[in-house]
Amino acid sequence: MITHLRSDHPDDLRKAENERKGKNGAKNEKNSRYDNDANSNLIMALSTSNVPFRFVKNEYFKKFCLLLNPDHIVMSPDAIRRKLAENSNKYILEISKKVGDLEKCFIACDGWDGRYENVSLYALFVYFVDKDFCKQKLVWFDKEVTWNKNRNLQFLGIQKLDGKSTAENIGNLISKLIRLYGIDFCKIMGGITDAASNLKSFLNRNDLYHIHCAAHSISLILEEASAIPKVAQVLAKVNRLAAHLSRSKTDRKKFRDRSAALKTKGRIPLPFSVTRWAGCVMLAVAYLEHYQSISALDAFQQFLLDDNEKKVLNHFIEMTTPFLEAIHNAESDATYCSEIVPQYASLYEFVSGQNQKTRLVKLLTSETLKRYSKYLTNDVALLAVYCDPRFAYLDGVLMTVDWEDIERNAVNYCESSREVRPADATGTEPPAKKSNNQNTFFSRFLESKRQSQPTESVRTEIVNYEAIIMAGRPSPSSCPLLFWKSNGARFPQLSRLARHVLCSPQSSAQVERLFSRCGELVSSSRRNRLSTKTMNDLLLNASLGALKKLSEEVRDKEESESDEDSDDDIGEDVYSMWPRNATNRRSSSAPPSL
Repeated sequence: MITHLRSDHPDDLRKAENERKGKNGAKNEKNSRYDNDANSNLIMALSTSNVPFRFVKNEYFKKFCLLLNPDHIVMSPDAIRRKLAENSNKYILEISKKVGDLEKCFIACDGWDGRYENVSLYALFVYFVDKDFCKQKLVWFDKEVTWNKNRNLQFLGIQKLDGKSTAENIGNLISKLIRLYGIDFCKIMGGITDAASNLKSFLNRNDLYHIHCAAHSISLILEEASAIPKVAQVLAKVNRLAAHLSRSKTDRKKFRDRSAALKTKGRIPLPFSVTRWAGCVMLAVAYLEHYQSISALDAFQQFLLDDNEKKVLNHFIEMTTPFLEAIHNAESDATYCSEIVPQYASLYEFVSGQNQKTRLVKLLTSETLKRYSKYLTNDVALLAVYCDPRFAYLDGVLMTVDWEDIERNAVNYCESSREVRPADATGTEPPAKKSNNQNTFFSRFLESKRQSQPTESVRTEIVNYEAIIMAGRPSPSSCPLLFWKSNGARFPQLSRLARHVLCSPQSSAQVERLFSRCGELVSSSRRNRLSTKTMNDLLLNASLGALKKLSEEVRDKEESESDEDSDDDIGEDVYSMWPRNATNRRSSSAPPSL
């Protein structure tokens, strides 16, 4: 039959063979695309969970994959490790492109010590603001459009520290990580960390600014308040209830059922991690919210409070609730370090207006004042307040510092870091500078006076900046970066200063959240052989997946907006100083009333 077809019907045979090849090629291409997508999702599943790589060898998992596609070949553990390393290199390349044009940045660095693993891990995040102030991105949660005020936040990696946690070893580790992304060490302006002496020593030895994490600083105040004898006695009973609920699964279920029947919302009083900031206050709040459930169950009568104890706990929660709110606000990455000083000013105003006869109020007042005064001696924190149009020249923010002193610091910074502009487009070189061979006292006197006098442009910018702020201050919910993006041409020197000092958030909570996950990985009995490199690859792959997801959401939103009618945005530069929702974006060209 084949011989007959070849001799008498060659064209029909050739046509049939081409059709068969085309179908097989399309099928192979489809299978290849399916395999790539399946492997990518498998990598992301492993990167965002605590599942060991050997799970892919599970017999039932293989059968599950074969039922979905009989032609699919599940990746081996070695292939998964190679793919993780390949994706990590892609993430490094992607972030290197983003941080290539940064001028100054702040870092958030912290360490994690394994209790039993005898290992010290250090993670590094970098915050920066680029020249376009393009830090506002629309992020969609539950189909609602909200403004995400995050500046460029990039996770650089997590590495094992060689040797002890000294300032020298930490500096070597940070230098190694930033070189991997092509960042010069001189571009690091400072860091935001907790009160660890080794991290502060590293920053001080390299003449870098240090900002104490606001969430950690406020939590230290609450820690001192919870140690007051009367308060500690009541909190001990609260902790005993939480410990009992965590141990007894049966009583915990009864407690949840009773709270559900009483329609009590919120987390039941279970223990918080010892590293959780303000955990004692949060546990006390949960205790009182579920107090009716405690009194309704016979097994929990021993954990009830008498009238005096309940009065002490209510007073403790009432006095510490503003501090708890401040910590929750500081833990958000959509904050700026310029909010630390105003936050402490509001806390000090609150506690100083309370009855100072109680020991709790006295302690809160003294501890708040001590840390508030410490921030008022931090130059970069004060410069950040000055560069935030929401707080600049605002009465009651600075206690012992004058705005004129901050203005002088701003002038000195602008003069010391003045940007050298390129030559004009004509290519005409400036005239040669005359040589000065006279090293006299008079010449040195004139040179010192010339260098000590600031340029008139910086003075003019400061005067105009104060005028525009006093004429119409942006709302507290607005973003300071949008103000400088709109007024960058008017204030070139001050806007550059704002890009440098407003890149840091209030706290290093991002690092703490990362270590919460690292603790689960390293301390897990199923991942006890996980190396630091593999852990770093897992975290980088998870970050790469988050970047891809965000870019896809932004692209989908841009495509949907391109189909809508577009009107001229009159006064967009002024209107962009205030945040708004996408639904009323073009409803008016005038800013809302202040």
